[in-house]
Amino acid sequence: MTGQPQVFILTYCRKKEYFYGTELVFKTLRVGFPNAAVTVVDNASISEVQSEITSLARKNDCEFRQLPGRGLAHHEFLETTIRDAATRGREVGPVVFLDPDVCLWEACEDFEFDGLLAGKLVSAHYDARTSTVTMPRLHTSFLWITDAAGLWEAIRKVRLRHFDFHPFLSASFAMDGKWYRYDTGAGLVNALFQVVTPFSEEHLNRYDHIFGGSHLDWLVPMLTEEHKAMLVQFHQWAREGNLEALRGIRRWQDAVWKDGGGLAVGYAPPPRFAFEQSGGGHTNGR
Repeated sequence: MTGQPQVFILTYCRKKEYFYGTELVFKTLRVGFPNAAVTVVDNASISEVQSEITSLARKNDCEFRQLPGRGLAHHEFLETTIRDAATRGREVGPVVFLDPDVCLWEACEDFEFDGLLAGKLVSAHYDARTSTVTMPRLHTSFLWITDAAGLWEAIRKVRLRHFDFHPFLSASFAMDGKWYRYDTGAGLVNALFQVVTPFSEEHLNRYDHIFGGSHLDWLVPMLTEEHKAMLVQFHQWAREGNLEALRGIRRWQDAVWKDGGGLAVGYAPPPRFAFEQSGGGHTNGR
């Protein structure tokens, strides 16, 4: 898919003390996407920061929209944005979603992929604390939709057979005595793994993401001491505006998360993901 990417950022600030997680992406946005059309959609942030978000969007030459009322669920925002891009009636460039708690270190507009969507692969893993198998997905902090119309058509074909298919909805369910979790976007990735391209090391080196930029207080009680210490440190650097310290945190982050989980016993991932995990697969990015 040719053409400049269309970038969408959904902002949400529930406490003034976490505004650093909302404003983080704006500090490097035009490093990663110097020419792209960027739309900032505020998802019912507290009123005292809305004017600041509007100002940040305008300073970065972004279109700004304020969602009314209580806003929109994350999965609904992803799906409706893709649908709108796909049904606009004219060819568009890639659609890219960025979380506000992302730092961009290098230009990303030249990314190219073979599949319909790309992002950081989060492998299937087992959470011993909750005895839950979490299914593989592409992390939505940086999600690249190569062809919105093609992806929307693929979703439509799945719905011809499975009318209640929700590609981005997060859900947990119990089956045969085991708990399973589909985090945001896992339904899409597992249904359409043939058209998914995981980010390569080259892609991953161009950005970093801190978990829980708007809700660290919700996460801390559920974390091990090692996870907690790591996230608190990342958030402190973000709060201080210490971008240099944040560069490359994914390696530390990935190592700690890996030590706390692992592949679920008895779970066989779809062939594409098994192939990727063994070191194979293809990514076409520059």
